[in-house]
Amino acid sequence: MWPTQELVQTPLFQLHNEGLPLNERIALSYKRAKAISDAYRLTAKDLLTLSPKFWQLHTDPIWAVDGAAGTLVTLQYNCCAGTLAMFARTQPEIQPTLKKVLDFDISGQFCLTEVGHGLDVFHLETTATLLPDGGFEINTPHDRAAKYMPPTAPVGVPCVAIVFARTLIRGEDCGIKPFLIELHNGKDMSPGVVCKVLPQRGGSRPVNHSLTYFHNVQVPFSALLGTDAKADDPRTAFFTNISRVAVGTIAIGSLGIPALQVASVIASKYSNRRTVVDAQGVRKSIMSFQTQKIPIMSAVAQSFVMQALHHKCVSLFCNLKLDPRVRHAVASTLKLVMIEHAQTAHLTLGDRCGAQGLFEVNQLTGMHSDMRGTAIAEGDLLGISIRLGTELLLGRYSLPETTDPNSLLAKHELGLFREMRERMSEMEHHRSPEYDQIVLPELVNLVQAVGHRIAYDAAVEAKLEPYLLDMYVASCVKVDLHWYVENLGLTRREYRNMERAAVEAIYPRLDDLLARMNVDAYVTAPFTSDQKWDEYLGTLETFGLPSENLTSQLGSTSFPGHYA
Repeated sequence: MWPTQELVQTPLFQLHNEGLPLNERIALSYKRAKAISDAYRLTAKDLLTLSPKFWQLHTDPIWAVDGAAGTLVTLQYNCCAGTLAMFARTQPEIQPTLKKVLDFDISGQFCLTEVGHGLDVFHLETTATLLPDGGFEINTPHDRAAKYMPPTAPVGVPCVAIVFARTLIRGEDCGIKPFLIELHNGKDMSPGVVCKVLPQRGGSRPVNHSLTYFHNVQVPFSALLGTDAKADDPRTAFFTNISRVAVGTIAIGSLGIPALQVASVIASKYSNRRTVVDAQGVRKSIMSFQTQKIPIMSAVAQSFVMQALHHKCVSLFCNLKLDPRVRHAVASTLKLVMIEHAQTAHLTLGDRCGAQGLFEVNQLTGMHSDMRGTAIAEGDLLGISIRLGTELLLGRYSLPETTDPNSLLAKHELGLFREMRERMSEMEHHRSPEYDQIVLPELVNLVQAVGHRIAYDAAVEAKLEPYLLDMYVASCVKVDLHWYVENLGLTRREYRNMERAAVEAIYPRLDDLLARMNVDAYVTAPFTSDQKWDEYLGTLETFGLPSENLTSQLGSTSFPGHYA
C-alpha cells in the first residue's frame, strides 16, 4: 500500500481544480506537496543513503494526480534538502533550516541554471564576492545570469534556496559554490532579491516558475556551504556540489512507472466504457478493436518491465564501488527509456480517448505536459544522450553487458554500436563536423537501444511473465523497425504477426495486470466511470435550464421577451 493511498482519496486531492483561478491552483499544489511530505516524513538519512522510502516517493502514483505538487516535492527533498544534508554534518548551524525544509514548513529551492546557461551551467555567471566584513555579496551581473526557472515567487510560504554562484575572494575566482539564501518570507522578497514570474508552460499543472535576480544581496559567511578554498580540480568540485542533480536524473526518471500505470488504467477504463454500434446493430466497447489494444497492452507491459529496470538501475546507482561515470550513465539510461515510454503512451493513449482525451481533467494531457518538463529537468534527454552515447562509443567506460546476446534487443544494440563505430573510423575525431552531422542525430536512438536491452535483461532476471516480455519486445522493435527489416530480414508482415500474438496473449490477463498495479485510487479522470462522470457534471458552470424546469418556473409556455 502506498503511503498516499488514503491521502489521495481526501477532498484535498479529489477536487477538480482545472477551473480555479491560477493563483488558487498554485496554492493548492503547495498544500498538496506539504501533505505528500507529511505522508512520507523523509529524513536527512533517507536522502543521503537513498533509502527505499526515497525511491518509493519517486514512484508514487500520486504524481499522476498533481504533477505540480510532485515537482515541488522533489525540488524540496532531493535538490534542496539533499544538498543541505550533505553539509549539515560539518556545518551544524544549518540544521534548523534543514529541519524546516524536511518538514515542509518552508519552501526549499535549487537555483543552479541561468537564462544563458543550461547544459553549460559550469560557466554560470552569478557572483558571490567576499566582503571586508567577512560576509558575501550575491549579484546577478546581467539578465542572462538570472536563475531560471525555480518556483521562487511568494505564495504564502517562506522560501529559501541553494544558490550557486561564482565565488570571488580577494579578486580570485575560487570556483562555483553553493550558498543558502532566504528569498522571501512568504509575502515580501528579501532585500535585493527580485523575482519575475514566468507565464505558464502550457498544458502542465501550474507551478510558479520564475526568474530570480540578486542585486547586492548581503549574506553572512555562514551562508556558504562548504569551504571557501579554491579546489585543486574546480570541475570535479562543482559536480560534487551539484551531485543531487545526478540523483535527480534517476529519481524523476522513475516517474515513468506511475505515469505508465495510471495512463494504462485510464485508457482501459475508458475503452471498456465507450461503445459503438457495429454494422449488425450490436453495441460493443471500443476495447474490442486492435487499435485500442495495441497501445494499451504496450503501456501495460512497459509498466511492469520498467519496475524491473528501476530495481536493477537503483541497485547499480547506489553501488558506490562503481565508477561514478557508470553510475551516472545508468541514471541517464533509465531516465531516457522511462520518459520515452511514458511520453509515447500519454500521447497515443490520449489520442485513443478521442475528444475527451484532450481535456486536462482526464489526466492524460496533463501527465504528458508534466512529463515534457521532466524530460528536460535534471538532465535534458538529448544532452545526456549525446554525452553518454559519445562516451560509450569512445569506450571510456561501459554499461553491464547483456545476459542474452541472442535476443532481438541485444542484436539491435550491438548492431547500432558496430554501425556507428564504423562511421567514426572514417572521421578525424568525435568533435569533427562529420561526427556532428552523422553520429549526433543517432545518439538518442543508440542510448534508447541500450536502455531497451538493459530493461529486457532486467525483466528476464526478475522472472517476468513471457507474455509481458513478448509485448515489451514488440513495442521496442516498433521504435526502430526499419533497422530490423534492413539488418535482420524481419518483414513488416512478420512484425505484425509478432505484435498480434503478443497482444492476444496479454489481453485476456488485462484485468489481473491492472489490479496488480494497485493505482485505481489515483485515477480521478471523470470519463472512466458513470459515477465519476455524473459527479463531475454537477461541478460544471451551467447556463440555461432544461425545458421542464423552465416551464414550471415560468408557469406558462411563454418566454421572457415574448410579446403577444
